[in-house]
Amino acid sequence: MSGESFRSPFAALVWKEWRESWWLLVLTLVWPSASYSTASYCRLPTSVWDESAIIGLTLLALSLGAGLFAGERAKGTSAFIAERAVRRSTIWNAKIIMPVLTLVIAVILYLIVSCWLLPDPWYKGITPDTCMMLAVAFLMFASAVLCSVLLDRAVTAWAAGGVLSLIAFIGPMGLFDHFMGLDAERFNLQWSVFLCLLFIEVIGLLWLSRVAYVRWVRD
Repeated sequence: MSGESFRSPFAALVWKEWRESWWLLVLTLVWPSASYSTASYCRLPTSVWDESAIIGLTLLALSLGAGLFAGERAKGTSAFIAERAVRRSTIWNAKIIMPVLTLVIAVILYLIVSCWLLPDPWYKGITPDTCMMLAVAFLMFASAVLCSVLLDRAVTAWAAGGVLSLIAFIGPMGLFDHFMGLDAERFNLQWSVFLCLLFIEVIGLLWLSRVAYVRWVRD
């Protein structure tokens, strides 16, 4: 018997996601560090290094999330997948794991490259603004995943995910503006709280998308 016969449904679904989206996953993985390195090599201003890397990452994260489920509906394959003898929770897990790992590794690579290329000490590369934008990339991804579960077209999910992430960002952003006037010690403590709030929102949006896909939405 071939290796295909022994492949678990979860592994088969993960492999399917890789076959269909490998180019977007690879682009997301290399874009932040590659664009940062290119901007550094061309001797562009340091602010451009961060902006080119992080803005690209946020847009790619939005695209990754928007196409996960809405893209399947647009192609007419979601009903076929749902009819297989696989629990919907397993389908959701299989579709989400590759993009999440890609984003995590892309962020780690970006931080390593940015700290290595900066002329200043390495720790100066990890600024509050950089951390905030990286957290926003995950927030956009989670928002797009939820919209992808609820909507039928990837483009619509992409736009709705962008709007939802901006709405989710308003509250923590107000706290961020308040923190800017604090002394360094209080700022560092409350800045950590701000980042925690962002990632709580990310986890909450992903959890809500999972519940919606498993219990509410039927393809």
